Amino acid sequence: MRDEQTVRAYLKVVRNVVLLTRLRSRGDNRLSDENLFDLMDAIHNIPTFLAERDHHWFTPERMRERFIEYDARWSGSGGLNLVKVLDEALETKPKTNSPSAH
Repeated sequence: MRDEQTVRAYLKVVRNVVLLTRLRSRGDNRLSDENLFDLMDAIHNIPTFLAERDHHWFTPERMRERFIEYDARWSGSGGLNLVKVLDEALETKPKTNSPSAH
């Protein structure tokens, strides 16, 4: 299993993809079939990447390469910028639960 910050960052990517897909699955502003295919192709290995830390294929570099490929093709036309979502999430420190004063 990956460290907590990495897990949170990649789950944020998945969350953003799910929200975009849900919001743009109907109506006039639908994602094209091609965009949707490329988006799913870019993220479908995230669960294995997170669960199998020592997997020889699913490395942070390979995951990023897939995101870069998607971004190059689609981020300028209403798609997500997957690398930006990931990098911002990796830079964000997890919140700690501190006791509140009453």
